[in-house]
Amino acid sequence: MKNLTVAAIVLMMLFSGCYYEDGPIVSLRSPKARLVNKWRYQKFLVNGQDITATYTSNGAWVEFKSDNSAEFHESSSYTYYAIWELDDDYKTLYLDCSDTSGLMWSQDYEILKLRNKEIWMTSDMGSASMRVELIEY
Repeated sequence: MKNLTVAAIVLMMLFSGCYYEDGPIVSLRSPKARLVNKWRYQKFLVNGQDITATYTSNGAWVEFKSDNSAEFHESSSYTYYAIWELDDDYKTLYLDCSDTSGLMWSQDYEILKLRNKEIWMTSDMGSASMRVELIEY
């Protein structure tokens, strides 16, 4: 009976962690708990062009907070804020953004990988296709 219980628990863990195309297969932390962190840019591609240096040289970072707010510090002179939400299957990150000038916009990211110390996401904004890879700050 113990073997059956252990097998059932292992199967539940395996199938409950399979949200993302690139992993992880198993995680003991919820997707929200993995997202809530301070991140820095490892890679940033726009229409296939690598613009990572623009973000890494400015010390850019992103912080997702447990109250579903976020801060995007892109340079010493530009920061914007967002309210974030994950969809029901945890594969899409919805952002409602605003900056201090009053500009407001929405942006959605498809999450490809969400690990404790790494996130890969893509977004299609009409004429711009983006791929963002973040690592723990």
